[in-house]
Amino acid sequence: MSDQSSHQDPGPSRKFLPEVKPLESRLLLSRQVSFPDGVSFRFPTFPSLPRTGGVFEQSGAVLGIGVGQATTNTVQVADEGQGRIQAHWNGGSVHSLTGVQATVIEAHRARSNQITFNLTPLRTGPTALAVGPLVPTDAALASEGRHPLRSLAKRTSGFAVQSASVLTVIVDKRTTNAVEISNSGGGAVEVEWNGGVVHSFTGVATIVVDTQNARKNLVALDDVTH
Repeated sequence: MSDQSSHQDPGPSRKFLPEVKPLESRLLLSRQVSFPDGVSFRFPTFPSLPRTGGVFEQSGAVLGIGVGQATTNTVQVADEGQGRIQAHWNGGSVHSLTGVQATVIEAHRARSNQITFNLTPLRTGPTALAVGPLVPTDAALASEGRHPLRSLAKRTSGFAVQSASVLTVIVDKRTTNAVEISNSGGGAVEVEWNGGVVHSFTGVATIVVDTQNARKNLVALDDVTH
């Protein structure tokens, strides 16, 4: 009979201890956006958005803004040219950024979003905007004032109206809205929404995008003159 002890060394622990590494950016996904002027970019996107306020992230020359309130979202962007951008959203403070070539705005959850782009300087080169999920703030309505309206018939879940220098684009697709705008400078813009044809406008200083019905929208502004 063996007098070896029945007690055995349990050996090394097999408990799994995962390693946690902080991420440098919240922009983990990306999406290709093509503009009417032929320019295309691969934009980073937010995997999740806060339910109040919003977030932003600048990665190189790309600025991402994400808003995800439950009822309405508003975003205002002033493009001052030469890569200078001022932006604020959902009643928050104004953020001033430099070195920005492309601005991407995502609006989730809410069925009513408004996004406004103020093209401050008169440009001599093209600039592009892409809109999908977006939101603006305190935007002037194209129906206000006594200016004659230039309206395009509703096609592909959207329409556009111009009153003086304000161009309003309204899209109401039920799944995801997307609008692409190319700014050629001097008030000349080309607009495409939800996969439709490209429409040309002149004398535009402010672009207002209203997205309705859909819970996912995307907007991108590409300034190739900076």
